[in-house]
Amino acid sequence: MMGITRYTRILALFDQAKPAWTVAEISEALDTSASTLYRLIRELVAEELLESTVESRYRLGPLFVDYYRRVRLTDPLVLSGEKFLRPLLQQIPCPATTILARLYGKTVMCVAEERASDAYFTTSYELGRPMPLLRGATSKAVLSTMPKRQIMSMVAKDDSGTEIDPKALYAELVQIRKVGICETRGHVDKGLIGIAAPVRSSELGINASLSAIIEQHETYEKYRADIYAALTATARLIEGFMDDMSKSVLLAAGAETSITTD
Repeated sequence: MMGITRYTRILALFDQAKPAWTVAEISEALDTSASTLYRLIRELVAEELLESTVESRYRLGPLFVDYYRRVRLTDPLVLSGEKFLRPLLQQIPCPATTILARLYGKTVMCVAEERASDAYFTTSYELGRPMPLLRGATSKAVLSTMPKRQIMSMVAKDDSGTEIDPKALYAELVQIRKVGICETRGHVDKGLIGIAAPVRSSELGINASLSAIIEQHETYEKYRADIYAALTATARLIEGFMDDMSKSVLLAAGAETSITTD
């Protein structure tokens, strides 16, 4: 293990299935000597990325909570979710979950969500959970915001096992970008429809999508046009909100520079 990867490989082991690990268990999982891991784990504990528990076990530390708070206060997409997802939910005339997702490495991750009180279904797009890059409306809408060269590069490096026709995929993404909406049925979760609109801020370097997840039902066709309109309109509001944030940051940085030089 080299550089920061030495630490991220350790931290990535901690999940809902196994939230606490011993050094011996980590050593076996990563095929790394225990002596090396003891030093790395001491460093992680010192920075509160890990904390010790009973029986020589470790779990994720409180620093993650601190940084989660910082993300909620500063990330433009997360702030957009808190501002726009609940009003969008109220415009959708059937039980739904609304989601803001963004590119995350070679995956797509939900960064903000709202669920209607009568939406009793479960969607795999959970907050903070990496999802497949090439499956579902939410992911395809994110991909559609990216330049062709970047899309082709990511597709070429995809190791999910998904069979890909690059030309057909790019043609589909161009169409999504053109009409501003993507719909898939059962691509991620059986019985659910995903409807997504691309969201992009070139100033902030954000490639994202705004989605509504609903159950497949015969009444959906009656609501489709309204849902499409609500999604696309809200996507434009989010883009405008992020652009305004970008301008505010630049103005603040300019003012600070002026004060410093004066």
